[in-house]
Amino acid sequence: MRLALALLVAAACGPKVSTQPVRFDEDLRSTSEGTVGEPEVTAVRVEAPPGKGLRQGTIQRDRLLRILDAGAGHFLRQVEVTPRMNGERFVGWQLVQLIDRQGPLVDVDLVPGDILLAVNGKPLARPDQLQTLWDSLRTANVLSAQLWRGDAKLSLEFTIEPPVTGTVAPTPPATEAAPVAPTTRVSPPVQLPTTKKN
Repeated sequence: MRLALALLVAAACGPKVSTQPVRFDEDLRSTSEGTVGEPEVTAVRVEAPPGKGLRQGTIQRDRLLRILDAGAGHFLRQVEVTPRMNGERFVGWQLVQLIDRQGPLVDVDLVPGDILLAVNGKPLARPDQLQTLWDSLRTANVLSAQLWRGDAKLSLEFTIEPPVTGTVAPTPPATEAAPVAPTTRVSPPVQLPTTKKN
């Protein structure tokens, strides 16, 4: 009998469960159609204030070609990233840390937490997208990156000198090694908090 009484008292003192709809569920509804849709990732983002590194500058083509010749896997060993997700949708790559303190990214305005959305307007969600971008950099005259830093956005834009003119592209070395599988440290995915669009 005492056990039954103790359970009854514990149940009465337990947390109350609300039957009202959760506000989060309302955020998922489209205001124009009244149906559940994909949550908005952000409202309008302002430009992030300048950091300690460079957001603009010049990259010497011969230096860029040496990096490209070494392969994407070699370059990716300089960073630890994690996929940033919004539910099931890939948003971008979040920088966890720069591993190589001597590499070409050290002087760039990048800080842990930044989310890389695209490079030269191209997303990098899949390995084939990375390879396509990597190959296109041989003849690119600009290297630009679009990122999020917290609730703000930022763009990096570097001119590649000397520019490639016409349709003749620099030829890769004849003894180009087979692509190396990236060994970038990849942390578990991080979910973006959903925010209501204003």
